[in-house]
Amino acid sequence: MLSLHSNLPHLIRFDANGRRFFHSGDDRRKSSKFELIEGRCSEAVEARESMHELQVRFNSCSCRPANSIFCCMTRFLKIKCDGVKPICGPCRRHPKDDECEYSDGPGRSRTKVLEDTVSRLEARLHELEHPETSTPSVTLHDPYGQYHETQRLSKSPPLFIPDSLPLNPLSPFSPTSTSSSLPSGRHWRNFAALEAMTESIGSSGSSKSPLRRHNASPFLGTDNLLDKFLPHSAHFGFFLHIPTFRDSAIVDAPFGDHSRPSPALLSAVYLWGVHFSRSEALLLQEHAFLTRALQHTATDLLGNHPQKVIHTLQAEVLLAFYFFRTGRFLEAKSHTGSAVSIALGSHLHKVRSSVLSAPSTIGLVSGLPLSLHSPRDNLEEGERINGFWAVFLLHKLIAVALEPPANVCGALEAPGIQIDTPWPLDINSYMEGPPSPDVRGHSTVRNFLGTYPVDHHNGDSMTALVVKASILFHRAAHLTGQWTPNMPQREFQAFAAAFQSINRLIDGFRIHLPPISQFESSDPVIRTVVLTHALVDAATIKLHSIFAYADSASKQNCLAAARNMLNFEGRNLQELGYMNPIMGSLWMTACHVFIDEISRVRLLQDSWQPSSGVHNAGEEELMESLRSGLTALSYFSEDSALMNYQLNKVHEAFSAI
Repeated sequence: MLSLHSNLPHLIRFDANGRRFFHSGDDRRKSSKFELIEGRCSEAVEARESMHELQVRFNSCSCRPANSIFCCMTRFLKIKCDGVKPICGPCRRHPKDDECEYSDGPGRSRTKVLEDTVSRLEARLHELEHPETSTPSVTLHDPYGQYHETQRLSKSPPLFIPDSLPLNPLSPFSPTSTSSSLPSGRHWRNFAALEAMTESIGSSGSSKSPLRRHNASPFLGTDNLLDKFLPHSAHFGFFLHIPTFRDSAIVDAPFGDHSRPSPALLSAVYLWGVHFSRSEALLLQEHAFLTRALQHTATDLLGNHPQKVIHTLQAEVLLAFYFFRTGRFLEAKSHTGSAVSIALGSHLHKVRSSVLSAPSTIGLVSGLPLSLHSPRDNLEEGERINGFWAVFLLHKLIAVALEPPANVCGALEAPGIQIDTPWPLDINSYMEGPPSPDVRGHSTVRNFLGTYPVDHHNGDSMTALVVKASILFHRAAHLTGQWTPNMPQREFQAFAAAFQSINRLIDGFRIHLPPISQFESSDPVIRTVVLTHALVDAATIKLHSIFAYADSASKQNCLAAARNMLNFEGRNLQELGYMNPIMGSLWMTACHVFIDEISRVRLLQDSWQPSSGVHNAGEEELMESLRSGLTALSYFSEDSALMNYQLNKVHEAFSAI
């Protein structure tokens, strides 16, 4: 109708009086047809005006239905809305921060989006708060989950050992076992199921809470854990009197009570007991025991245990050896450094010093200096002496095993550090009576290195002999690191003098060592004797290895030392039990001596050049000695990540020749 009406003006014209006339003569002849069209258009216009009038009347009628369209704001405020778009009347008259929005648009409004987000988050929150009553739609990763688990374990660490476990009595070490005791190779379980039956402990110190009472040790199996470790403890840095420690460890008192060892020390000993156990149920808990030992070792110095300094020192030494044995070298060096810091900070290197000095201040209490209390008896003083030398031995072994030869010197070799503590005795000797009042120390290590011939009546206990052997081993490794082929004449002369001095000390010290054949395999001391001989032989190899390719005497010294190290005189290594982790490094050093010589012999055979000078061992004899070293490493590789790694390195070296 409108399009027809809009086309009429070019057909019809009006005069001044408003009368219509046609555009042309031809159009007049069709007047009847256009008059009909005009009439219909007039009717359409009238109908359109009538519809408009009806619409106006309908809008003004009070009985029309109420508007069902509301904007989001008026719906929230529950007021009337006229539905005008884009902005309704109420929103125009009373502007708000939020825009006027309708929920019936083609897309979701901003308010609708926020409402949906809130609903979804509320549903997810309910799902997380009540996991047992809902099925999770998505699993979120908690980046702090391990920290929260550590906090939980520190409050109730799993120490439950079921009564039904087949806990065998202490048995000799079995290197043929197929079960690995390495924490890095296990899949740890969730310990939540054990919380109901655990020995709950928190921070260091005692507590009267019944939840932290010490349950009967047969139920927890702590007696068994102690017996798994203590017979081997001396070879992993344990310097306390074992019977006294064991008696105090099984006292029926709360964990952290002053009548018992400190929580750090007990946790470290339990960790070693689990590590040496043959029970899979215990081995699965090793990571939890390690976590607890690390926590208490880091916090026990904040407590008030009367033996917190010495016991924390002992815990640090045990953890350092543990990490060294399991192949975690950074942690081993870290705990070794902590042990050295505690020993030096407590002035344990000045026990029975002939030079009077003020006691070391380890802290302040109410503004007053606090020092390590005086020993209560002979045994406590002996434990402090042996404790320092245990740290000293650990430091030497870790330095040579894990550091390059030029970097083996550490805090104990720093300028100004003078060790006055006398040589240690075997721990049981302190029970027999106090050392003579005349026994005083002054520059103990310096006097040993500068004395020739060696004074064998000063420090002749096996504990002292192994420490002296470690000094020679460390000194030889350090001197080797100073060698360069093109060093100046003055430096070469100083090097040659030091070389001859250390070589004489090693030879003199070796002569007066008790032979291995003097001890039975069942004697625990034999492992210390084997370690002492091995350290002295390794010192010879370190010292002469840099000249072995050019000097036949140095080569023969290396071969003789390597043979001595791997000559077990027909003993079954399985009967010896657990060995100090450094033995793997020493045996690997001996194996490399034989590999180098086998390579040299094969080159000579290929070139058809007869050997000259000192007689060279045949290849078959060298192979037999090498097999002895591989056998020794293989015996202990399954329970030590360090020795397993060293065994693989020896195989790689032999395959390369």
